Amino acid sequence: MKKDKQKINGSYPIFVRITIDGVASRFNSKLDVQPKLWDGKAGKAAGRSAEATRINRLLDDINASLNTIYHELQRRDNYVTAEKVKNEFLGHSENHDTILNLFQKHNDDVKQLVGISKTIATYRKYEVTRRHLAEFIQSKYNLSDISIKEITPMFITDFELYLRTTVSLR
Repeated sequence: MKKDKQKINGSYPIFVRITIDGVASRFNSKLDVQPKLWDGKAGKAAGRSAEATRINRLLDDINASLNTIYHELQRRDNYVTAEKVKNEFLGHSENHDTILNLFQKHNDDVKQLVGISKTIATYRKYEVTRRHLAEFIQSKYNLSDISIKEITPMFITDFELYLRTTVSLR
């Protein structure tokens, strides 16, 4: 409950706080509660009145949705922040392109250019590189793909090392 935001009817908005790895993000739940109904320690409405039950049911629904989003982001991106969970819940999520999907789009474009400005050998080399990248991601991260946002200079260095040692490219 946000005590400095009292509404005309005397109720206060209930804010949701998401904390992941010590970093918090907050948003308005769009729920209001009378101060006499709020249990600050429990983070929910106190009592068994119809209003308290309604508020608690909606807060439980929000909590369940946030947990589902957290686990989906963990599975999909392997990296979750409180801000990402909040944005996904609020519908502000970004397009989550993955490195292998982008690489495949690139290769599809190159394939269309074969005979125009690219050779079939160039296209095949890109396909082999994509396959090596998929194998690297699987062996290093035990994932089938990763978000483009997770590509760091260390990822690139590790991939180069993988190519030079495991694949034996010079």
